Amino acid sequence: MTTDTSPEAQPAAPQQSSLSTAAARNLASTTKSAPQMQEITSRWLLRMLPWVETKGGTYRVNRRLSYTVGDGRIEFIQNGGDVRVIPRELGELALLRGFENEEVLTALAGRCVQRDFRAGEVLVERGSPAERIHLIAHGRVSQTSVGKYGDEVAVAVLADGDRFGENALLDADAD
Repeated sequence: MTTDTSPEAQPAAPQQSSLSTAAARNLASTTKSAPQMQEITSRWLLRMLPWVETKGGTYRVNRRLSYTVGDGRIEFIQNGGDVRVIPRELGELALLRGFENEEVLTALAGRCVQRDFRAGEVLVERGSPAERIHLIAHGRVSQTSVGKYGDEVAVAVLADGDRFGENALLDADAD
């Protein structure tokens, strides 16, 4: 009788597992624990609210208008494509800072005209007379100037709630 001693002919030794069967079952099963902050989790809120099954409907978010006077930005009321200035927010302008007459501020806010601009459109050029103040309701405006070597240099980027051209209100000959 001859026996083959080549490695291919050797019977495979049983593979040793690093975990016992009980340990593997423990890892495979899911253990759920109660949330530590149960009172403030959304799951807790969902269980507490009275839910009603519906086939279809609308969802309405009740919003309360609030604004902060004195934060340096002018806030607006936006209803679809219509944007209006909140009258008391005009108190952010240097000329009207501390002005409290609600009727006058409402009249001034009513005289504001909404204008829409395309991206890249020039609003005001340096050297042209300042005819109006611009209040930015939505978007960004880049202020540029001529640099040291004649190239265009960014001076500032204005965004929602910023304004420029206030000197038009203070000085009739302002540039």
